Amino acid sequence: MGEQNKLQLLKSLKLFSRIPDDQLENLSQFLTTVDYADGAEVFAEGSPGDSLYFISQGHVRIAKKLRSQEDGGQGAAVLAGADRAPLAGKGGAIAYKELAVLGPGDCFGEMVLIDAVTRSADALAAGEVTLCRLGRDELNRWLESHPVLAMGFFAQIVQVLSGRLRRSSNELTLLLDLSQLLLEPFPNAKVLIQKVMERLFPYLEGDWCAGAFVYNEFNDEMELIHVSGEFQSAGEAAQSPASPAGSAWVDDSTYQVVFPGKRRSMGYIVFHRAAPLDPEDRHELSRTLTTIARLTTAALENIAYRTEDDLRSRLRKNLQAGAY
Repeated sequence: MGEQNKLQLLKSLKLFSRIPDDQLENLSQFLTTVDYADGAEVFAEGSPGDSLYFISQGHVRIAKKLRSQEDGGQGAAVLAGADRAPLAGKGGAIAYKELAVLGPGDCFGEMVLIDAVTRSADALAAGEVTLCRLGRDELNRWLESHPVLAMGFFAQIVQVLSGRLRRSSNELTLLLDLSQLLLEPFPNAKVLIQKVMERLFPYLEGDWCAGAFVYNEFNDEMELIHVSGEFQSAGEAAQSPASPAGSAWVDDSTYQVVFPGKRRSMGYIVFHRAAPLDPEDRHELSRTLTTIARLTTAALENIAYRTEDDLRSRLRKNLQAGAY
């Protein structure tokens, strides 16, 4: 990557939005370009960190190892799947929990510039990736030559970290709230999904609407059972979602959360925001909504099982009452 391209990358980053162009040009000379193949490890959880990375091309997955008790923290693993994947390790299975998918213009690994800490998660290339690496020593040399910039630079890093912490805190609070809600007994799928949407909507930032559909076995159709916001006037993307085979973005403003079943989808929710989301926000939101879909699917399966069990019990009683 040429010096001009490095400069353009730095100018596109929020982290350097307050830095004059001539000083960014000086900083670009300290950057090292590194290419990674699909699945390659940029750094591993627990390894010593000494560099901040900027994504020029491609995407990087930030993921946390979830080890079984039998594994005892041993064994290597390779990321597979978009969210969580069981993997073979020594003495037990290892899984990854995806924390984020970062794209061009994003930075990661910034904590090592504040403190000499080990990496808290793995970073792996999702497809071919080109990164610009800024080492701690190189950054210190740049700041020493421009000491007036140090305060503004680290203030920007704090803002980046605060934003990520806020999003993580909101996600954890939402998932805890929903986990407690889904422990309650619900008479049917309609009541369950209404409650889920009531809890979820306060956490969504922006002007959102949504429509929830549940499979009706009597007419073999998906039935609209609940609406939040101005869903009826949200436009064609919200009213005509893609085939409900799996959770996915329909467009930059519309996300479809699917509740898979054994024979067919049990239902889905179409979320639509008036303003489009940028790629990073879409990745963050899709991860949260996919996790919510899994929790809700388990609760829907519980309702279906209780309903079938109740029908079988009534049938047995009717047969016994009518027996001669």
